[in-house]
Amino acid sequence: MTERVVIVQSGFLGDAVLASGMLRAIDGAARGVEVGLVVRSEFADLFGGHPALRRVHRLDKRRRGGTAELIAELREYGYDTALVPHRSFRSAAAVWRAGIGRRIGFRQSDAPWLLTERVDYDIALHETARNARLLARIGIEPGGDDRRPWLIPDAGALVAVRERLHRGASHDQAPIVVMAPGSVWPTKRWTAEGYAGAARELSARGYYVLLAGSPAERELCETIAERASLEHGRVLCGELSLRELVALIAMAGRVVTNDSAPLHLAESVGTPVTAIFGPTVPEFGFGPQAGRSSVIQVEGLPCRPCRIHGSRRCPIGTHVCMTSITAERVVADVTQ
Repeated sequence: MTERVVIVQSGFLGDAVLASGMLRAIDGAARGVEVGLVVRSEFADLFGGHPALRRVHRLDKRRRGGTAELIAELREYGYDTALVPHRSFRSAAAVWRAGIGRRIGFRQSDAPWLLTERVDYDIALHETARNARLLARIGIEPGGDDRRPWLIPDAGALVAVRERLHRGASHDQAPIVVMAPGSVWPTKRWTAEGYAGAARELSARGYYVLLAGSPAERELCETIAERASLEHGRVLCGELSLRELVALIAMAGRVVTNDSAPLHLAESVGTPVTAIFGPTVPEFGFGPQAGRSSVIQVEGLPCRPCRIHGSRRCPIGTHVCMTSITAERVVADVTQ
């Protein structure tokens, strides 16, 4: 008999990408399982067509009634088990109200009493390993240290991005470096001056530098491009769909970014990352894992980490965890 399992992760994009890493083990180990995935509506297209997924459920948090519609959809589909890596009250309540009999999540969730089984959220583990603990409750153990890529770039998106770049003869063979300088949390962003300096030096060394991010990050990226003397066409913020952004990252030789979603997007398709950490630390479980990826951070600061997710402003007013990181250090990491 086929078991129906739904993974519920309606957090930020990076959280959804990391949760989708669970599909590696499910696809390989459990052929008698049909899997659904709950993510925010704006991220759903990224996961559509994944070979391990039977269905993607969209949660529109911005629209009144969105949660009720999701609950009705989950109930209609008749899931046997919910795996809930998202620790919010909304996620636990949704699977409970949907009548899903087995609800597995973290003991440190906002509403653990709505779960039928709880496992510890171990801060010392990587997020993918924490999520794997939920899988273990349904008898699925990832094989060894599983760091394989798990998202497959869309073929149409790859073609569209290649056509869009139009690099020209002088740049056709230049290795692509994608810089994603944004973050939902301002203190997690490396400085615009740092990104500009690194972009300028990498361009001088023959790399083809592109700036990517959300529409809200366009002004930041345009500022960086101007300071780095990059032509306007190198700024792709808000011009790519999420699938096209993943395709671009898959085409790149390296991604330079903060502790943010592009780090996890890069690792999901196997592109090495130079990850810049400031107020947060990789030990929280969100650092890069791939062999050729690396972390740039300032060791020994008594003020860091300040918070698990960063903050709107530096608590001590210096932002020294980011301002102390030089462009030269980032360039050396990319070109090593």
